[in-house]
Amino acid sequence: MPIKLPLSVALFLIWGFVSWRWYVCDIKQACPEPEPVVEDTRPLVFNWGKAEAITRPAFEAYRDSIALKTLPKGQILEIIGQYYEGEPGKDSSFNLGTARAEEVKKLFSETLPEERLAASSRQADGPEDAQEQPFEAVAFAFIEPAAIGDMEITKLEGRILIQFPFREASKDLEPEAGAYFEKLAQQLEKTGETIRIAGHTDSIGNAEANLKLGLARARYIEEILLSKGLTPSRITVESKGEEEPIADNSTEDGQRRNRRVEIRIEGCYGCWGWAIYLASTGPGRP
Repeated sequence: MPIKLPLSVALFLIWGFVSWRWYVCDIKQACPEPEPVVEDTRPLVFNWGKAEAITRPAFEAYRDSIALKTLPKGQILEIIGQYYEGEPGKDSSFNLGTARAEEVKKLFSETLPEERLAASSRQADGPEDAQEQPFEAVAFAFIEPAAIGDMEITKLEGRILIQFPFREASKDLEPEAGAYFEKLAQQLEKTGETIRIAGHTDSIGNAEANLKLGLARARYIEEILLSKGLTPSRITVESKGEEEPIADNSTEDGQRRNRRVEIRIEGCYGCWGWAIYLASTGPGRP
């Protein structure tokens, strides 16, 4: 049979506990301090197995501080989505790292234009409590878009390959190169022809980032021609990224040759064309 305590005994036990608690905590000040509640102020976190980004109140300031780091030099912001062991990754039809990077890319599109953002992914070591608690799963890298070096001229069948000396740090044209582009712009103005400028890269690095690097190179050449008087409506700019190599990307010389800009006449059979080869101070970069 269950043991029933008289009401008076139960009340006495409750009174005794309350009295003991009052004496120890209030009189003797001997009760342990409660664990402090630590607020999670990380601006951008994710949940296990989820691509959706969780933003906190400090996110806008965090985002703007990163974006401002890229603005002075015109760099491309590479958003690297991370995924951990046990989450869908490269070996899955769904890459969670890329999905996370794309979500963050949308958040940064309010601050930076599309051509200044690239998404990629990688596997990383996650925190031990990643399956129970939100965690950080994105990193950032800054890519120099178009630090153009030397150029020289080589005539090939159907096109001309151009490499001119540039001052790498300032991007100022040497007098010979400036005069050459000025002559080209004047010739195009006289003939009324339109041109297509396509930027190309080697295969080192992220494909999306290379696509944007190629576009940055093409736009740099476009700016030169515009500054020499060529009408803007007669120029089309595009990027091929790493998709159309003309040399072996496994060698340094091949990589250098693939880092180029090609200028071609639109809608003219047998017309001349140009390919501008860009030297670089670092592998895989313009």
